[in-house]
Amino acid sequence: MKKQWYYSDFFVIIIIQFLIELGLIFINFDLLSAYNSIKKQYNIISTINPLALIYKNTLNLVSAGLFLDFILLILTLSAFILAVRFKDNIFNNNNYLENAALTDSLTGLYNRRYFDSFYENIFAQSYRYDIPHSLIMCDIDYFKKINDTYGHDKGDIVLKEVSDVLKNNIRKSDIAVRFGGEEFIVCLPSTDIANAVDVARKIKQMISKIRTKDIKKVTVSMGVAFYKKEFGNESKDMLKHLDNLLYEAKNRGRNRIISGDHQGNIIEVEENPWADE
Repeated sequence: MKKQWYYSDFFVIIIIQFLIELGLIFINFDLLSAYNSIKKQYNIISTINPLALIYKNTLNLVSAGLFLDFILLILTLSAFILAVRFKDNIFNNNNYLENAALTDSLTGLYNRRYFDSFYENIFAQSYRYDIPHSLIMCDIDYFKKINDTYGHDKGDIVLKEVSDVLKNNIRKSDIAVRFGGEEFIVCLPSTDIANAVDVARKIKQMISKIRTKDIKKVTVSMGVAFYKKEFGNESKDMLKHLDNLLYEAKNRGRNRIISGDHQGNIIEVEENPWADE
C-alpha cells in the first residue's frame, strides 16, 4: 500500500512539472511576441539605437529559456512514459526484495524476523482486549541423522515437504514460520486451545504421510500453547513456555504433541481433550 502511494505521488509530481513547463513555454512565447511588438514600435533595428543592446540580450535570455523549457518538457514526458512502461517491473522488484527480507529462501515460509514483529502485534491484542491466540511449535525428529545419513540435499527436501504441509493446512489469517534449522512455529490468531490442538493433530498426521526417496517416514515433535493472562504483556514468557512444551515432547520420546491445560498441567495430546468445549 505504501509503495502505491509513493507511485501515485510520483505521477502527481510529473503532471505538476509538465503543467509548469507548459505554462513557462506559453509565457516565453508571449514575451517573444511582446518584444517583437516593441521592436516594431520603437524601430529597434540599428545597432546604433541604444535600445538595441538591451533588446538583443533580453531576446537571447527569453530564447534560451524557451529552449530549456522545451528540453525539460521532453524529459518530463519521457519520465512519465518510462514510469508507465516499467511500472510492473518496479513493483515486482520491490516485492521481491521485500519478500527476500521476510521469508526463508529454502522453504518460502516467513522467517523469524517477520515473526517477531507479527507476533508482538498479536500478543498485544490478546493482552489489551483478551483475544485468544495459540502457537504451535514443531521440530523434525532426528533431522541431524537424516542429514548425516542421506545428505543435506535430502534434508532440504524434507524441510520443503514439511513446510508445504504447514502452508496448506492453516488459514489465511495464520502464519507459518521457519523459526530456525528444523524448527517451525505456526501462529494462530483468535484461536483457542481446542482449535489449535485440532490444527496440530492434522499437521502431525499429514507430515507422517510424507514419503521421499530413501526416507520412509518423517515425524515431528510438537508443543501447543495458548495465551493466558498469567503471561501479562511479556510475549517472551509465552514463547519460553512453548519451547518447554516442545522440549517435553522430545524428552518423552518424540513424535507426539504436548500441551498445557487451563490449570497449568502438562499433558500429552492424543485425542483432543477440549473437542466438546
